[in-house]
Amino acid sequence: MDNRKIKLALTVGILNQTGQGNTLQLVRRLMNKFRAEAGDFLGLRQLEDQVLNRSHTLQSFALDFEHYTLNLDIVNNRTDNTESINRLEFSTPTPMIAA
Repeated sequence: MDNRKIKLALTVGILNQTGQGNTLQLVRRLMNKFRAEAGDFLGLRQLEDQVLNRSHTLQSFALDFEHYTLNLDIVNNRTDNTESINRLEFSTPTPMIAA
């Protein structure tokens, strides 16, 4: 399965399950369906946490898998405690450098 098909299936899965808990957990659970293509989950990195206004924040995350890195921007509305995805993008994984 190529990136476009995974992204489409992931988008449909997110739309069908919106409002059912934590967005990051939902995305990770949905990505488990593509374990053969994406590989095992390696970890989560928070890349950015930005205040947009009094009620909204933007958080950027990278979910690292063996064959893909899924970059995800989530807008949090603190007023009504909702989350929405602003960006969903695949990239090749960042190589880990040991110090």
